[in-house]
Amino acid sequence: MAFGEKCLTLGARKPIAMKTKTMKTIQLWMLALVLIISSSTVLTSCSKDDTLVPPSPPQPVILKGEAAVAWTRDHLDSLVNVYLASCGNLLDPDMTRDLLSCIGYTRLNVFDYREAGWLIDSVVLVRLMDRATERNNKTILFTMGMYGCGKTTSINNNPKLKKLVEEAGVVSEGAYNNVKYFDGVVEDMDKKGFVSSLIYVYNDAETGYTNCMERLISSNRAVTCEAYISVFPQFQGRVEYIEEHHPDMPFYCIDNNHNNGGKLVTNEEAKQWDYTMTEDLQQKIYAIKQSYIDSGKLNAEQIAALQ
Repeated sequence: MAFGEKCLTLGARKPIAMKTKTMKTIQLWMLALVLIISSSTVLTSCSKDDTLVPPSPPQPVILKGEAAVAWTRDHLDSLVNVYLASCGNLLDPDMTRDLLSCIGYTRLNVFDYREAGWLIDSVVLVRLMDRATERNNKTILFTMGMYGCGKTTSINNNPKLKKLVEEAGVVSEGAYNNVKYFDGVVEDMDKKGFVSSLIYVYNDAETGYTNCMERLISSNRAVTCEAYISVFPQFQGRVEYIEEHHPDMPFYCIDNNHNNGGKLVTNEEAKQWDYTMTEDLQQKIYAIKQSYIDSGKLNAEQIAALQ
């Protein structure tokens, strides 16, 4: 999801390509552990007559919902600094939420940490914009597309678009299924003097949901059938909408139908993309989920997250 959808390097380093996201995520998880250790350590005094008892390891802190938001607000500067230390010009809500693993976020319980993640995203965006302004590079590139459409792979397979990502002042990655929210973000960027551009990626529903299941196996991120079926049709007519409401925005369409690697197409070609969610297609989506459950590739927690 896009940051705030109710659904970077330091100094002069060069932006980091999107294909390094896995390594950056691992770094974020490791750095976030510092926060829980520092906030859960208890110091006690003892005399030479005391019986020495090995200290118990700090117990994990589980905070959800409003409690997670409160904790995030108390540690916001540290969280933002950890993120900015390793993520180039990229704002990726999946990666910012990973910082909350120290209070119970597992990637399978996104709804318990959405508001806390949005809080981090809002500050990260401001800081990234400040950096871009300091570099005299007031540009922001948005990526848009349905869950599992293959945005990162498609962009990396297109040298022209990959270069745009690397050279942008800020890159905001997300689905942006809520187009009205997208409008608001672009309008805010315009007011701040940033020039916006967009990369929009398509994939067919069956392939996209299969990709979601593979991502569940590889990175523990779950998308339910119900969520996928509900959101997919929201992209119908999206090309026409962007042309009408953002006529001056540079706009690139990538067709990744059946995971073809990502083919750059014209807007007219992209207008043929079909986001119809028929009853038959819904049953195929459910069948994909069941096939993965039956395969034995998912653990109990992952299966539960799909229900």
